[in-house]
Amino acid sequence: MDNMLKYNEFLQRFNLSEDYFEDNNFTIKMEYDYTQKLQWKIVIIFVYVLIMLIGIFGNITIALIIMTNKQFHSVTNIFIANLAISDIGMCIFNLPFQLHYQLSDNWVFGNIMCTVFNSSFAIPIYDSTMCILMIAIDRYILIVYPFRKRMSNKMALRLTLLIALLAIGPAIPMVIYSKLVVLNIPAIQLDKILCGEEWPSEVIRRVYTVSVFLLQFCIPIIATSILYSRIYTVLKNRPVKKTEHRRSQRTNRILVSIVTLFTICWLPWNIFSLFVEFDPDLVKGKFFKVTDLFLKSFAMSSSCINPFLYGWLNDNFKKEICLLFDNSKKKWNRRTGHALLEPKRNNTETQQNTIVMNTMSHGINV
Repeated sequence: MDNMLKYNEFLQRFNLSEDYFEDNNFTIKMEYDYTQKLQWKIVIIFVYVLIMLIGIFGNITIALIIMTNKQFHSVTNIFIANLAISDIGMCIFNLPFQLHYQLSDNWVFGNIMCTVFNSSFAIPIYDSTMCILMIAIDRYILIVYPFRKRMSNKMALRLTLLIALLAIGPAIPMVIYSKLVVLNIPAIQLDKILCGEEWPSEVIRRVYTVSVFLLQFCIPIIATSILYSRIYTVLKNRPVKKTEHRRSQRTNRILVSIVTLFTICWLPWNIFSLFVEFDPDLVKGKFFKVTDLFLKSFAMSSSCINPFLYGWLNDNFKKEICLLFDNSKKKWNRRTGHALLEPKRNNTETQQNTIVMNTMSHGINV
C-alpha cells in the first residue's frame, strides 16, 4: 500500500497507449479491455467454473481411489495421486482468486493473500512436471533394465515430499517481491489496488522468468520425452508375449498421453508469458487480457484432462470409479428411503451373488 503507481507506469502495466483515453475527461474506454464486456465475462466465468468443478471432483475421485485401495498402491500411482492433489490445490487456492482479480481489476483479499496468490501459481506446475519425470524414470528402469531393483513405494513417497519442498524454492522470489500497489490517478478517476511484483531490476526479473521456464517446464518435459522414446525403442525391439506387450503398450500410452497433453496445455501460455516479458509491444492491446485469461484457462484445463485419462484409458480405474459411484448411489438410496423400493432377494440368490463378488478380480493396476 506504500507504492503509488504513476500514469506512465499504469499504461505500461496494462500494455496501453494514450489512444485508449478520451481527451475531454480522461475516462477509460471499455474497449481497451474486452474482459469488461458482459458477453466475455459470461464466457470466461463459465470456462473457469467448469475447469474448477471438473478439476476438483475428478481429481478427488482419482486420489480417493488410489489412497483407499491397496491394489493401487504402486510407485506410478503414488505419483499420479500427487499429480491429482497438485491439481486440486490449483483449482481451490488459485483459480477462484485469479478469476475474481482478472475480471474486477481490483485486489480485495489483502497483502498476505496477494503473496500466496503470486507464489502458489508456480508450485503446482513444478510439482506436476517433476512427478511426470519421476514416473518416466520408474518406467525406464522397469522396462530398459528389468533386472535392476525397482523404486519402492516408500522411496516414491519420500520423493513426492522432496518434490513438494523443492517446488517451494522457485516461489520464494515471488514471496519476497510480491507487493500491493495502490493505483490512484485522479486525472482519470481511477482508484484501485493491484497485486503486483516489485523487482530490484528488470534484468533480475527476466533471469528469474527464463530460469523458471527452463527448470519448471522445459528440462523436465524434454527429459521425460527422451526417456519415453528410449522405452519405445526397447519395447519395439524386445521379443515379448503379445499379452504382455499389449498391457505394457496400454500403460505407456496412458503415461505418454499425460505428458503430451500437459505440454500442449501449458506451452502456449509459457510462450505468451515470455513475449510479455521480452517483447510486450507484440502482444499489448485490447485483446491482451482476454488472450492471457484463455491461455491460462487452457493451461489449467490439464487438471481436468488427467482424471479422464486415468478413468477411461485404464480399465482398473474405470471399474473402481463405477464401483465408487455405485456405492455412493446405494448409500444415498438408503438415506432417502429409496432402498425400500428394491425387491427383496432370497437367501440362495444372496449367497450366489456373494460368491461371485468374492471371486471377481480387480486386475493389475498401472
